[in-house]
Amino acid sequence: MPEFHGSFPNRPFSAHDFMSFGRDYGIDYRFPTLPSPGHQSFNQPVAKGLVNEIVLPSGFRLTNSDLDVLQPYESLSLGHSPLLIVVVLQGRISLEVGCWQSELHPGMALSLQLGRNHQLHAVQLPGQRLKTVTLALDPRHLAGSSPHDVLLTELLETTQQPVYSWRVPSSLLDGLKQHLETSLPELQHKILLEGIALQLMALGLPGYGVPGLDHTGLSRQDVRRLESVRRLLEYAPAEDYSLSYLAEQAAMSASSLRHKFRQVYGQTVFAYLRNCRLSLAKRCLEQGYTVQQAAHRAGYRHATNFATAFRKQFGVSPRNLGAS
Repeated sequence: MPEFHGSFPNRPFSAHDFMSFGRDYGIDYRFPTLPSPGHQSFNQPVAKGLVNEIVLPSGFRLTNSDLDVLQPYESLSLGHSPLLIVVVLQGRISLEVGCWQSELHPGMALSLQLGRNHQLHAVQLPGQRLKTVTLALDPRHLAGSSPHDVLLTELLETTQQPVYSWRVPSSLLDGLKQHLETSLPELQHKILLEGIALQLMALGLPGYGVPGLDHTGLSRQDVRRLESVRRLLEYAPAEDYSLSYLAEQAAMSASSLRHKFRQVYGQTVFAYLRNCRLSLAKRCLEQGYTVQQAAHRAGYRHATNFATAFRKQFGVSPRNLGAS
């Protein structure tokens, strides 16, 4: 799911092409089956197809990708967008934010508030035709004072679920496919896609409820605050957290956070964080990362501490799973 800027005709895209785009637009790419960048084979095609981008009046950048994936590759989006929506039209793609993971199939979408604590990691498998549409809201757009901008800002600031996957209604999906292929003049084409983008935004705004936690006996406000901390640990487990910082995020005292978090989730704050980190590290190792790379991505600063925690959690050394 590359996030290119501009229109690129039907042609091969090499690893060097991806890395060039990544340097310009804050995306780290990884090619697990290719040699190091200095090797001649590094320049072989990774994907072939076309990528088109349209900037819409609503402030969304719509990127339409239709690629035959020839080599497996991964991308880590490091930029910022108040709302990013990824829709899969054909193929499948694995998306991860911290230790959260979801595999999207045709007709499914992901909504995300992209930023430091919500970095999107995508894994594309070879041997498939991958057609996706990405809507990325320009953060500068929310600096406006129109009623639309103010309402959207308020909704995004109060969301309790900044990352979630959902299914696109079939009628909207059919309209999206049809309007992408229309031969209308540019202005009419933009108007049609603007309508589709606004419908996707309305349906894809992150959720506000915190289901399944009403049995705790705590107030809904406390549950929402605890859930915001839990999601912070889940989506960005590699950060260096302190109990005082997390308590500040929850607007609680440290002792209240410690007690209430265990009451709701059945484990301490830092036990939950450790599980998130180790789950992320295990997935990285299974994807071919080295032990050092997996430890770093999961937030471990010392390889010895990581290896000890990993063996205790999974009963096996990380070296038995990692790349050499």
